[in-house]
Amino acid sequence: MHEGLENILIKLIEMSKSILLSDDLEWVMHYLEHGEYEMSFEGLVIEFYTTDKYPSHFNYEQWKELAVSFGLDKESVFDENFWEKFNEWGVAYSHK
Repeated sequence: MHEGLENILIKLIEMSKSILLSDDLEWVMHYLEHGEYEMSFEGLVIEFYTTDKYPSHFNYEQWKELAVSFGLDKESVFDENFWEKFNEWGVAYSHK
């Protein structure tokens, strides 16, 4: 795992703490602490698209780039429709 990707993920989680409940972030942090960065990121995005919320200073292209870097455009762990839902959620932000 490239250290830069880990640092970006940590920053995104930090930006999300003011929007999501700590209980919602508990499993995201669990996977981060165990070095399962793609699972941590997928969990973070799932928390957002299931609550129809967005992190502060949301940049869809940055999030999409990170998702692709983690291979979530090809395979996900928690939601088999992750990529489709992620894109719908991300694109919808520009219409809010």
